[in-house]
Amino acid sequence: MFFDDSMPVALPDNAVIGKNRHESRPDEIRVLIIDDNFVVRRGLQSSLEFDPAIEVVGEGSSGDEAIDLARDLVPDVILMDIRMPDRDGISATEVISDESPTSKVLILTWSEDPEHLRSAVLAGAKGYLVHGRFSPERLSEAVHVIHEGGALITPMLAPALLDFVRAGTQGGRGRSGSGSMLTPRELQVLEYIVVGKSNREIAEILFIEEKTVKNHISNIYSKLHLKNRYEAITRGRDHLR
Repeated sequence: MFFDDSMPVALPDNAVIGKNRHESRPDEIRVLIIDDNFVVRRGLQSSLEFDPAIEVVGEGSSGDEAIDLARDLVPDVILMDIRMPDRDGISATEVISDESPTSKVLILTWSEDPEHLRSAVLAGAKGYLVHGRFSPERLSEAVHVIHEGGALITPMLAPALLDFVRAGTQGGRGRSGSGSMLTPRELQVLEYIVVGKSNREIAEILFIEEKTVKNHISNIYSKLHLKNRYEAITRGRDHLR
């Protein structure tokens, strides 16, 4: 394995650090590292320090810290874990993609679950790599690819991504009217409502907080002029065809 995330490590008092943009050279790729495991953060930083074109300008240990640091530091690339306290990495990626579109998110996770990949892509992530399946050299290359506008995922998850793209293309052919006003995440939530998933189940599948699911449902009701979940299920099928 590249890193051992199972090691219990206490976070130091200075777990959150940051370096403003004006302190960096203009030709450097500014990287922000977000992971709740201190050992993983140190390992990622060590893997990148030999590349003179990359500078780690900050680090944090939760999704909320990722959002705050992205606002303050405006990094070029953010290395984002998924499972973290306070706010998960996918939810944080969605916020950062909306608020700081110039900061590109590369998900680094232990999860090989296609649903996590799907959720990350919909949230705006530009890449998805699984720990243990890339080398330090590969990580440096990945940062350059993401910074230059490319996208990449761990090869073993490529078939799942292709299935996701095909399903999205087929599912989107019949969408029109108010249904087209829904965001990708709202459409995703609506899909799970239609098949009978509860708010808690949707939150677990999408790896977001239950209150976030409720917010998405409220937006869906408003945009589609729905009164209750029954209408969402019956009329939602028309918008998802």
